[in-house]
Amino acid sequence: MKNYGKKLIALLIAALLIFTLAACNGNASQTPSQSPSASPSPSPSQPSSPGSSPSPSPSPTATAEPPPPPLERIPVKLNVWYAVSGESGEAFVRLAEGFDAQSELVSLELSYSGNSSDTATKVSAALLNGTEPDVALMYAGPLYTGGRGDFSTAGFAQRESFNYADIFPGMWEYCKYSEGDVCSVPYAISTQVMFYNKEILEAAGEDMSNPPRTWQEFYQLCLRLLEKNSGNSEFKSFDVGDAPWLFKSMLMQNGNPVVVSSGGEITPVFNDAKALEVAQFWKSLVDSGIMLAGEHNNGQNKFLSGNLAFFAASSSRIARWQDSASFEVGAIEMPYFVNPSVALGGAVLTVLTQDEQRAEAAWEFIEYMLQAEKIADFSLSSGYLPVRKSALELPQMQEAIDTNPMFGVAFKQLNYTWAYIHFEQMGTMDMLLSNALMEIEKETRPPQDALNRALNSLIEEIEEG
Repeated sequence: MKNYGKKLIALLIAALLIFTLAACNGNASQTPSQSPSASPSPSPSQPSSPGSSPSPSPSPTATAEPPPPPLERIPVKLNVWYAVSGESGEAFVRLAEGFDAQSELVSLELSYSGNSSDTATKVSAALLNGTEPDVALMYAGPLYTGGRGDFSTAGFAQRESFNYADIFPGMWEYCKYSEGDVCSVPYAISTQVMFYNKEILEAAGEDMSNPPRTWQEFYQLCLRLLEKNSGNSEFKSFDVGDAPWLFKSMLMQNGNPVVVSSGGEITPVFNDAKALEVAQFWKSLVDSGIMLAGEHNNGQNKFLSGNLAFFAASSSRIARWQDSASFEVGAIEMPYFVNPSVALGGAVLTVLTQDEQRAEAAWEFIEYMLQAEKIADFSLSSGYLPVRKSALELPQMQEAIDTNPMFGVAFKQLNYTWAYIHFEQMGTMDMLLSNALMEIEKETRPPQDALNRALNSLIEEIEEG
């Protein structure tokens, strides 16, 4: 029990580091407005893994537990916590109440558990004293199941009624822990997209119907925008709200997988020659004046005030900015180095109960919430991505894509999403990467030294356990 408590405390610290960094970068609470509108229809085909991304299996791995046998069902009241608010929270509650109304044996007690950081604290404390909820919609869910050796979700996911293969493989990777199997279920998932101010691009005479594909093309476009807006001392061409999130995507685009795992041991690799190329490009964005050094926390405000041409942010902002921005916002797919690739983020449905009857009821709830029609409803109401490929084929999704091109951009990126392995020190890694990028931007360390320092610090923490 003593070691179990220490393990939970370690997981809490890891999760809080993730959430603290996200909050500092303005991405912890994503509450986009309702009602989407537009885009060319992307192919809902199965995504491929770019670069050296691990190749996801079409079904749970061989380590998965077999599907649990049917139980004699009894009435169950599930305690469900959720860490999404605003329009996202309202959509989740509305759909959950729909399940509650139609279920004969399962009823729900829904509780908003606060933002991502608050929920991490509450879940960790509840697990220590045995008062955890049955299900939580939370960030870094695999830390609380796989981190405790609980991979029972993989067994439920094998059930024929669930259709495991219909969920984008990269999203399943996002729901694994270390080299273990699936231990959460994707739900409120997003990627970063490249938003832009249409007024600035049109005034500069840039044709965004043929947007830049690579980072080098993007760099040249940003230089042209700087020259054409030289009279505005506040103007910059580009910034990003969550720098480590984008940096990890860029690493994978250039063939660096961030971390590798062998025999359950995590090895950071983000300081090799390919990573250095990315870090040097990152520095060139500051050196050229395209991006301000160390000002990412203010990037969103700068973009919405009209002094920034491009801003990389969560795709869940599509619906919000469609209604609230003072100018027309557009979006393009994230530029890339060698291969298109975007890292996933967001909240997952996590079964925390270990009681068989309650776990069975929890899975009934999850299967309902992940029906294609329900996923489409949640996606269009919240701005999060649809986790099922079949949801993209529904008429309402196609209508949204036709009405709002930004939805089409975000949905198209589903074809090349990826997720690195969840591990105990992943929050520390993001904090170290954030510090390294700050050192690179402010020239307090050369890029290679900054990467080496971050990597060695992470290795030390991993070795300490």
